[in-house]
Amino acid sequence: MAAEEKVTVHDSEDARIIHEMRCDKRVLALAPSKNGALYTGGEDRGITAWDLSSGKVSSRIEGAHSTRVKGIVIFDNQNNGSESSTLVASASSDGIIRIWDVRMIGSEKPTPLAEANTKARLTCLAGTSLKCKSMEASSIHT
Repeated sequence: MAAEEKVTVHDSEDARIIHEMRCDKRVLALAPSKNGALYTGGEDRGITAWDLSSGKVSSRIEGAHSTRVKGIVIFDNQNNGSESSTLVASASSDGIIRIWDVRMIGSEKPTPLAEANTKARLTCLAGTSLKCKSMEASSIHT
């Protein structure tokens, strides 16, 4: 759960707080991955990966966008979930959607794998890794 500059992780059985994570600026988007990480973005224009076992930052893309991050999607691998995903999509309020390979986060300044300018003021992002008969690739919906 995100509220202002704080993200809390709760136990699903009794709702007790497991971790409370503080961010520098307001969190506007978050997405959990199957590999035990939680990705957040917001007014700081970056994307932060949090290790859910410790509640600590595991990696970060500084300046992922030039405006606030309004949506994050984690793409699961097509291999029945046996491997953790390496693709993260992010959307910013200036209409830019970027795809990132999280294996590049440790590099000096990661470069997005792909970028699209929707020419719209984005407020959220949704996507799927499911492959439908009528679709050949993953899709993103704004």
